[in-house]
Amino acid sequence: MPIRQFAFAHGRLICCIFSNLVTFGVRSASNISGSDVWLVSFNSHDPLLDLPPLPHGKVSLLGGTVTRLDRVQDRLTIQPFGAKQKQKMNVAFDVRTHFFRDGQPSTQRDVKVGERVYVDTMLNGTKIFAKSIWIGSDAAAGSGRGQILSYDPQSRVLTLHDELSAQPVKFNVGPNTLVRQGSETRSVADLKPGALISLTFGPEQGRAGTVREISVLAQPGTQFLFFGPITYMDLSRKLIAVANESDNTTYEIYLETLPPGSLRDARPGGEVRVSAVFDGKHYVARSIEPANASSSIQ
Repeated sequence: MPIRQFAFAHGRLICCIFSNLVTFGVRSASNISGSDVWLVSFNSHDPLLDLPPLPHGKVSLLGGTVTRLDRVQDRLTIQPFGAKQKQKMNVAFDVRTHFFRDGQPSTQRDVKVGERVYVDTMLNGTKIFAKSIWIGSDAAAGSGRGQILSYDPQSRVLTLHDELSAQPVKFNVGPNTLVRQGSETRSVADLKPGALISLTFGPEQGRAGTVREISVLAQPGTQFLFFGPITYMDLSRKLIAVANESDNTTYEIYLETLPPGSLRDARPGGEVRVSAVFDGKHYVARSIEPANASSSIQ
């Protein structure tokens, strides 16, 4: 076979093999001839080689000390500030995790047992996953959200059931901690058991995280009005989720007190207006109506 014909045939063979390897990235291919040009494009995410993107979910900040580091399983164990010795948390990480030391980009090699860290955590399936890990005493402040279990005015320790933590987490409420409810300034007397709060905290003070600001989101018995599309429905549990437009937050609302058939016209994606009361555990609907309705179902 002449050298030119052999080179061309050899090139065709390589192109055919290559095209099979990038099936997911092929944009177009015309009939093969001596002058054909194959156009191949690659997706930014390869479903065969790359990890899937992280789910969009709530992120909660966890502060503590690294007690164990498994670089084979990509997992670290953290002793949360203020928690008991046995109340440790396992947190997974991988190449999607961002690492920072004193505010500067870093790598997982900078994480060491005994160091203090703050971790932006989220649920990834059934595991607690580290979206970002901040290493060092200058770790950036973060935020958390949960329900108050207790507040001790003598020691000024706030015990919180965090959304992602299976164990209570304790924080110091300092004299400069700001307490708000909406646009109004409140006092620590409003930190009552059962209240839902969000908080901002920074580097630890002693064994507990130092709270900078607390926002009281809901007290038991408080009434709320939600408006937005239904994102989830489970009629067997009498539960819907509404993406509230006023604060861009999705709320689970129980329909236990509404009469049967009150959701006949409701469907995922449809906008509704819901009046609900926070009972200390859930938001319970008192009335619900389609966004374009003139009368509510009660």
